Amino acid sequence: MYYLIALFALTLNPLIWKSNYKKKSFLAFQGLRLIAGIVSIFVLTYVGLVDHTWEAFISYGLFIIGAFFILDILFIRGKYGGITPLLGLAFIIGGLYFTFIYPITITNDKYEFVKKKVTIEKKEESAIDEQHIPVVPEKYARYRSEKLIGELKHSSYYDLGDSTIQKIDNHLYWVTPIEYTGFFKWLKGEKVPGFIKMSAEDEGAEAELVQVKMNYVPSAFFSRDVKRHVRSIHKDMILLDVSFEPDDEDHPYYVIPYGKYEKFRNIVDVKGVYLVDPVTGKTTDYSLNNLPDFIDHAIPTNVAEDWNEWYGKYVHGFWNSYFSQEDVMVPTNWEGVDEVNGVFDQELQLHWFTDFTRPKSGSGAMVSYSILNARTGKFTFFTEGNGLLNGKSAMNVAEKTFRANKYEAGTPILYTIYGQFTWVVPLMDSNHVFREMMLINAKDEKVYSTGDTKRKLFDDYKYAIATKLGNDTTTPTDKALLKSQKGIVSHVYKAETERGTAVKFMIQGSDKIFVVQSSDFPYSIFIEKGNTVEFNYIDTDEIMTSVNGEFEIIK
Repeated sequence: MYYLIALFALTLNPLIWKSNYKKKSFLAFQGLRLIAGIVSIFVLTYVGLVDHTWEAFISYGLFIIGAFFILDILFIRGKYGGITPLLGLAFIIGGLYFTFIYPITITNDKYEFVKKKVTIEKKEESAIDEQHIPVVPEKYARYRSEKLIGELKHSSYYDLGDSTIQKIDNHLYWVTPIEYTGFFKWLKGEKVPGFIKMSAEDEGAEAELVQVKMNYVPSAFFSRDVKRHVRSIHKDMILLDVSFEPDDEDHPYYVIPYGKYEKFRNIVDVKGVYLVDPVTGKTTDYSLNNLPDFIDHAIPTNVAEDWNEWYGKYVHGFWNSYFSQEDVMVPTNWEGVDEVNGVFDQELQLHWFTDFTRPKSGSGAMVSYSILNARTGKFTFFTEGNGLLNGKSAMNVAEKTFRANKYEAGTPILYTIYGQFTWVVPLMDSNHVFREMMLINAKDEKVYSTGDTKRKLFDDYKYAIATKLGNDTTTPTDKALLKSQKGIVSHVYKAETERGTAVKFMIQGSDKIFVVQSSDFPYSIFIEKGNTVEFNYIDTDEIMTSVNGEFEIIK
């Protein structure tokens, strides 16, 4: 039935038909127009996967039908013969209005739409367990995943899809689906062999190939394209960006959020997701308040970006956003990556985070920040960020700290660590190989720690807060001080890592586990039970702590 709309491609002016219906050239031209109309509908619906709604027909049809009507100018005869070309011009002008002018008139509506979803808070008090703070950057995860692609049979048939960070069995992973490299590789290739996951929490973990044969993927063609597969079932819904999410048993799924447009396709409201099993094609509809526990990405990043922009930019309307800019805030614009970053709260629920700065200020400080729950759409705006170091400045601090090494900073994420706003910044070399992590205090960039292991990184950061944060009274603990220790080794354990040997040991009369890296203290690999050792460490209330400053085997 949708293809009946192609009849609008024909000449609809009866006066033109009356004058030309006997001409073979005219009839042939009408046939070509009808074919062009059918092709246009095919491109929009089958290739472009446009929803089958009247709003979509008007939005796209005004331009297409207008162009066909203007073609009638070739056959104008008589006083009223030119009415359809003029009507076609009016359609195109209408399309231009809805495309460029109308969105300007509804900026207040965009702001009010988001404002209804926003909760204003002063400060996010809850901290997250350091174990679940992701320190592995996406580029490094993809670098390690590329190596596994090369080990596949017919590896040239496949490539990496988009990498996303998500929770699997209460741990954070970078997950990357495998995709076809093109049409002919899809024809010749077998089913997609699976996906790759790599820990986002453990900097020493290996990437892992999870083998499962998948039929319905975004890079497949015709009915095996996962989004086209869903469109064939649900024709009238707005389909948003596809994400790949395995469950806790590593069974893969594609998540396709859907919603409805408001204000003539200018405001999208997410209503739920279609969950597709790429093995069988089975598709299940879930509303936002009834999602399976393993789904993290129900609100796409582009929707979160729009909501943040509307809330910060259109607080006093369109013209204010460009001229006086009263109360205007601008979300951080990251080059080449999404403007929102994924952070996980203490319950390991994914939120889209962004910080806001003043427009055109060139300042290195933020004025506020927001988080948007990627499962529920709950939007929380925090006001206690004014004057804190913003994300781009945190990247600059990290790269300048390692200027001699020419390290590249990954996308930073703001967390509350030990009661302090803290930027977590991963650093990589020019080949995207992970090298260092850095914690930078957002209140004072001179308070920071660096390390290639989490244990040392967080212990050093506690010590830096306790000793370098000036007169600030919100230090995490008065026990975070550097102390000396001498004793006899009662237990020792050694493990090989990419960065050398990690030696864990205990001494008689203490229940603490001390960690020393051979890369920092080469002689530590010779520790044996019964040795007397002397060293410095950061004294905290935690069981495990790292050796810091000095280490010596006395006998």
